[in-house]
Parts: sequence; C-alpha cells; structure tokens
Amino acid sequence: MRHLSEEELLELWEQYREGKDASEVEKKGEILNAMWKNRISIPTLANLHLPKVDLCGMDLTYADLCGANLQNAILIGTIFVSADMIGVNCREANLGGSNFFDAEINEGNFAGANLAKVDFTEARAVGTVFTGADIGHGSILMDSDFSKADLSRASLQGAKFRGTNLSGANLKGADLRGAEELTAEQVRTAVIDRETKMPMYMKINWTANGEFECYVEYLE
Repeated sequence: MRHLSEEELLELWEQYREGKDASEVEKKGEILNAMWKNRISIPTLANLHLPKVDLCGMDLTYADLCGANLQNAILIGTIFVSADMIGVNCREANLGGSNFFDAEINEGNFAGANLAKVDFTEARAVGTVFTGADIGHGSILMDSDFSKADLSRASLQGAKFRGTNLSGANLKGADLRGAEELTAEQVRTAVIDRETKMPMYMKINWTANGEFECYVEYLE
C-alpha cells in the first residue's frame, strides 16, 4: 500500500471495516498494518470479520477485539497485552510466539490454534475453548485463570503452570508431558481421563469407580 495520510487511512478503514468477502478482509489487514507502521491508533476491532487476516507482529496492546472473527488468521508474534478479547474467535489461527499478558480472553475460541511459545501470564481465559490447540514448546500460563477452559486433546508439552487456576478445566486427552511446576492440587481441581498424559513427576492412581488419586513423585 502506497504511503497514505492518517485521514486517508481512516477513510479507507470506514470504507472497508464491515466488508466480509476475502478481498475486503485482505484490504482491512493492509490498512491496519499501515496504521500500525505509521503509529496511528488502531480503531476498535470488536465484532469485526477478519478471518485469514495477516497481522503478524502487530502491537495490539489494549485493543478491543471482543467478538472479533480471527479464524485462520496469521498472528505470529502479535502483541495482545491487556487486550479485551472476550468471545474472540481464533479457531485454527496461527498465534505462535504471541503475547497475551494480562489479556481478557474469557469465552473465546482457540480450537485447533497454534499457540506454541505463547505468553499467557496473568491472562483470563475462563470458559475459553482450546480443544486440540498446540499450547506447548514452553508456553507460559503462569498466574493465569484457565478455570472451566476446554483444553481437551490440547498439547501442553513443556508449558509452565506456576500459579495457574485450572479449576474445572477440561484436560481430557490433553498432553501435559514435560509440563513445568504443575501441582497435584491443580490436577485435582481439573477434569482428566485415562487418556490425559502427565509429566513424569506426576503420578495418577485410578480407582475402580473412575475417581483418581494424584501426587507428585520427587526424584532423588
């Protein structure tokens, strides 16, 4: 996109902001990137149709993305610090290396998304869907709230769980191998099944009635 003034970019944004076909969504992505590069304040993106948009590396700190459709979007390394993303749709989006520090993503949908090496420190993800998502490779969930989140069949290999609230979280079929600082108490408050893969230090003993005992085995 050629260099445009702030006024021209804002006029273009108003022209395309409600567009829903592929070419209009692509144009919205170009306009947003131009605004960011020219240090123009990003307008509200709440409830907007932005599937497959490319916003890699953009700084969306404090942005309003509530209810936005970012399904299949390319958001590698994008910064969502303290963003308001309640109800956002990021199904199958590529969010590798993104930063969600202190973000509000309650009731969102990240099913099948790439969230490898993502920072969720102090984020709120209550009731958010992460079914089948990749949240591994050292992703940070420290001091975050994932209560009632659906993490079934998600890969959480190597994720960091210090202080994470997992109360009522669905971990059925999740892969937690190599997870760091996961406690027995966190696991007890979550929902697991026999397909849940635990880190080596976490031991699960199933009882005949389908309940389980959980404890950490300290290696000498």
